Amino acid sequence: MTVQLYLGDCIQFMRTLSDGGIDLSIFSPPYNCRKAYGTFVDEMPWSDYYDWIKQVLEEVYRVTVLGGVVAVNVPGVVRWQAQHKYSNTWQGFDPEYKTHRDGKKVVGKGRIEPLGFRLFEIMQALDPHMREPIMWVKGSEGNAISSDYRMGCDSDPYMRPAHEWILLGSKGRWFHRGGTGRRGREAVPFIDYTKDVWFMTPDRSNHHPAPFPIELPLRLIRLFVHAKDAVVFDPFAGKGTTALACLEAGVNFVGCEIDPIFHAYAERSIREAQMQLALPEF
Repeated sequence: MTVQLYLGDCIQFMRTLSDGGIDLSIFSPPYNCRKAYGTFVDEMPWSDYYDWIKQVLEEVYRVTVLGGVVAVNVPGVVRWQAQHKYSNTWQGFDPEYKTHRDGKKVVGKGRIEPLGFRLFEIMQALDPHMREPIMWVKGSEGNAISSDYRMGCDSDPYMRPAHEWILLGSKGRWFHRGGTGRRGREAVPFIDYTKDVWFMTPDRSNHHPAPFPIELPLRLIRLFVHAKDAVVFDPFAGKGTTALACLEAGVNFVGCEIDPIFHAYAERSIREAQMQLALPEF
């Protein structure tokens, strides 16, 4: 088993990789919502954002093996941000809409940007072999967690976000290499995993602005990785969660992170995990 983590831009890094070497990609890209991603500026016109994420996905599909899976964690929609530098590019922006904000009368307002829908369309255009998407509910069953307490008013209530999506696409075909093709509970013993709703408590780490829990990549690895020489890839490695899941699962990993601080933290976490597992350092 090998673990390789590179520092740099993910598109430039992927262009150094050969075609068809990745079995499963797991990643959560920036959402263009002004998150503090260090050296990456998470604020651009939406048309530019979609052009950029399409380039990322084009490279991801290129490096994916036939039957390999691409798993993208994103929200279905993100709520309009008045402070966004390019707020007027959000879906459905109404430049004539009159409202109040911070005690002042203002003109112009949006509602949502359908990020997950747009990415699904991009993925489907790149390869029509889309799988059933998964809804990740943040929290336990019956206790969804929302970090947003803005509820609007009785004439205009807001829906507070308590879930995200995991979009799933395959390359060229829907079955991946290494499996047996057998059916039934003995062959696919993941009763909860194969439901399209996953209840998982978010990672509350302070070391990255948008981490997902290690259980998320672990489930995806157990579902879609069966070949002994399989490689899992994360182009937005962040604090190294996907790499740690690969170590736990005994699967090869390659990843890339653009920010040197996040990259250094991920390296430390990987080394600590390798020491605990008594594995050679990467």
